Amino acid sequence: MHSKLTVILIAGISLVGCTTMRPIETGQANLIEQLEVGDHLIVYEKSGRIVDMTLAVIDDDSLEGTLADNSLVPVEVDINDIKKIEVEKIDGVKTTLAVVGGTIIILPLMLIAAMSGAMFSQ
Repeated sequence: MHSKLTVILIAGISLVGCTTMRPIETGQANLIEQLEVGDHLIVYEKSGRIVDMTLAVIDDDSLEGTLADNSLVPVEVDINDIKKIEVEKIDGVKTTLAVVGGTIIILPLMLIAAMSGAMFSQ
């Protein structure tokens, strides 16, 4: 029973992914290379508008998608109007540290729980 619980906990920890917003270059060719459909973006336009969106379509002139907080509201951003853009990506270092740290914390707790359970069952 304890080995199954250990496997489940370690698998659960390994699914944790730490993300971070990273700025990217705003040239049209760079956007097409660096963005993927489904990416979470924060777009800062030259007009001052900030668009928090999930990307659905990338074409030569615009980015199309939906608002991040309401996927029913479509939004379009002209590539020429972009001042700065950030994309949410998984941070490998943070994820690795979270998995290792979680494993270091959970395994001793499981051993303590197993030992205390064995003590009370006698």
